[in-house]
Amino acid sequence: MKKKIIPLLLFFIASHVTHAVAPGHADAPVLDAQENQSDTYLPSVENYSSFSFEFLKMDYLYNMGKVPSDFLHFHNMKKFDWHGLLRGNGTFVHAIRINQSRFAFCLGIGWSTLYYAFAGQKDNDEVTYPRLKRGESKTDCEEVKNEDAKKVSYSAVKIPFIDLLFRLRFNSVLEDPKAGFHTWLGLKVGFRQRATQVMNYKEYDDSGASSIHNSYFNLKLLACGLQAGVGYGRFGLTGGFNLTSLFKEKKGPDYSDSLRPFSFSVYVDLI
Repeated sequence: MKKKIIPLLLFFIASHVTHAVAPGHADAPVLDAQENQSDTYLPSVENYSSFSFEFLKMDYLYNMGKVPSDFLHFHNMKKFDWHGLLRGNGTFVHAIRINQSRFAFCLGIGWSTLYYAFAGQKDNDEVTYPRLKRGESKTDCEEVKNEDAKKVSYSAVKIPFIDLLFRLRFNSVLEDPKAGFHTWLGLKVGFRQRATQVMNYKEYDDSGASSIHNSYFNLKLLACGLQAGVGYGRFGLTGGFNLTSLFKEKKGPDYSDSLRPFSFSVYVDLI
């Protein structure tokens, strides 16, 4: 009986003890699947599109020349106007990554408006407002005289454009361009549409009367300007400066050839 038990014990021990490894012939260690992955993880970098909606905007005119202080000129505009603050401008751009980096070249199209509200001029005890009027040879900025039963209370010009956009954009987050910090610099070429002259007035104690006149007012067909934007996430601020004047040369109001539009706005990216 003992002769049978001893061989069985030896066989049991031999089958459960790890075999010895000769020096210099160590087996290759078994690596976990996660340890085989490369330490340099590359996130997915793709092109992307954006649709930005400008809901707040203010437009101004920069005078590059000299205008007499007592002259009724076109650039005498309100510094702030509630009527022109709320906008519905939009841009759609497609961004193409440059070497799959944080930089992207953007091409797009959009629509925008320039909105200028005239500042009133004090005339004795009344306030008068100017308006644009197109003549045979040029467009003039003339003062509208108040009447006993009809007094002007507001005057503004709205100029719409269809825009072509070219931008260079930087995103702080490589894999998600809609997160983190972003900034861009671009060129805008606008194709001017028919402008609108808006006048509100009080007539026979009715303060809700208004008149709208559509015309081209000798405005230039093309408007070329520089733009820059900065933001975080889907919200941002943008500023623009036109390199061209509003009116055709010597066809607009006096001293208008030296005026250049510039604007500030707030936008949100909706896609």
